[in-house]
Amino acid sequence: MRNIVLERIVSLFLYVMVGFALFLLFRGHNRPGGGFIGGIIAAAGFLLYGIVFGSEKVLEKIRVNPRYIMGSGLLIALLAALIPMTLGKPPLTGVWTSLAGIALGTPLLFDIGVFVLVVGMIVSIFTNIMDVLKWNS
Repeated sequence: MRNIVLERIVSLFLYVMVGFALFLLFRGHNRPGGGFIGGIIAAAGFLLYGIVFGSEKVLEKIRVNPRYIMGSGLLIALLAALIPMTLGKPPLTGVWTSLAGIALGTPLLFDIGVFVLVVGMIVSIFTNIMDVLKWNS
């Protein structure tokens, strides 16, 4: 049975949760938040969307196989570990640069990798579980 109000609220709520997750990601290095909690919040938005619309709609919404998303997150985190090594420093040492007055560093790159990995992992797990259980078929 379709519930139009619930569908509209969940569609809007997905964008709110992903936006809040990105906010937590970018403020999380020096304050509470970061890639892990941001990824969990974004994935929770996709989970709610999947409960209402089904796993196929979640996969259509993200447009990329969640396994590729996980791999991308691992590569981004690996890049954050390798950049300091190219400068003769130990792996995962914070390296900072300034771009237009904004300080950017490898810790943020690592957090982005964790964010992408967590979202991909959780979306992959619950879409597979929903497919096995034939949720919203």
